Amino acid sequence: MFRTFAKFMTNGARDLVRLHPSDLTAVLELAWDRRKNRLDLEVGHPFHRSDVPGFSTTWLGSRALTPPAPTPPAGQPDLNQIIDGINRAGCGVLWDHLIYAYMIENTRIYEIFRRVVSEFLHGEKLGVPGSAESHLWLRATEELFYRDPPPFFMTAVTSYLRKDIDAERSGIYQRVFGMNLNHGPEEGKAYPYLRAEAANNEFVATFEEFLREIWVGMENVNNTSGANPKDDAKIADLAEKLHDMLRTRRETGNLSREEFVFVSWMSWFHLTVESDLPIIQDLRAQAASSEERLFKIAQRVGLPAHGLSKSYFDIADSISRILILIETGVFNTPGAAPALYTPAAGGPEEAMRTIIRHWSIITGREMKARRVTPS
Repeated sequence: MFRTFAKFMTNGARDLVRLHPSDLTAVLELAWDRRKNRLDLEVGHPFHRSDVPGFSTTWLGSRALTPPAPTPPAGQPDLNQIIDGINRAGCGVLWDHLIYAYMIENTRIYEIFRRVVSEFLHGEKLGVPGSAESHLWLRATEELFYRDPPPFFMTAVTSYLRKDIDAERSGIYQRVFGMNLNHGPEEGKAYPYLRAEAANNEFVATFEEFLREIWVGMENVNNTSGANPKDDAKIADLAEKLHDMLRTRRETGNLSREEFVFVSWMSWFHLTVESDLPIIQDLRAQAASSEERLFKIAQRVGLPAHGLSKSYFDIADSISRILILIETGVFNTPGAAPALYTPAAGGPEEAMRTIIRHWSIITGREMKARRVTPS
């Protein structure tokens, strides 16, 4: 969500990270309140994720939820720009799929910035923040992501029953995708969490078969004579199987709130490394790409980022888009399958190419080759 908010502001991320933590929490609450809410669709659909209300607009007041907010002094970030951007989202706000959070978190970005904040708070190993903007980033990051959130808001996903937020995220990834994070709190250790019995343990195998069939379609999209191995019916069957798995975990809006929160968290850290913000400059991590900034920061704090971070960053947006579309059921018929492998302006084929390339790199399993079944 924070990457979306930054697009609404005059100076993008540089303005966003200067906002007060309470304002950042309030606009998250506003985005939840203004979510896509097609009441003609069952709860759990991407366009009707939940019927659970957010924080009362009466309590939040005019500061964030009813524009205009107070006009800031010259040179200060204007909260109204985010409010107006959210309200302009005619049919409602749509956040990224949970898979986005999973991919970004696998770069190890959350743990690396935990060390960044800790080092600045407890000593001068990294120097001292060189600007007010860096101090504001540090305050917002600690307040929003490394402490229990304030009660009653949508972001309050910790309690006596959910004491370890890292384990909570790991458990939800396992439930929805049947996958674990590629790291834990320490080298060589995984996050301990309670494994759910009801989980999509067939997600990876099904998704990889889906990718392989899409690649066959891409290779043969212009094949008008001879044998044509494209199988639109099989693509539709696999899409429907993925649809059913994901939507089963979404029954009655289940996990929607957690998805919203975790996607928002990871978007903050992703946004931080997408440009040379003041905090990046203070960390002497200026670079030409997100992964190179992260590698430099990781080296400074002594906690290595994942070597394939570029692929995790590159795949995140595309796979989020495709899984949202799959959950809508739009690809559940053979007639819709060609859109996945046929080039078209604004179509999903480009996203599928990105996914196939980077999923192959991340997993080490080639999606451009047919699976070989032992006889």
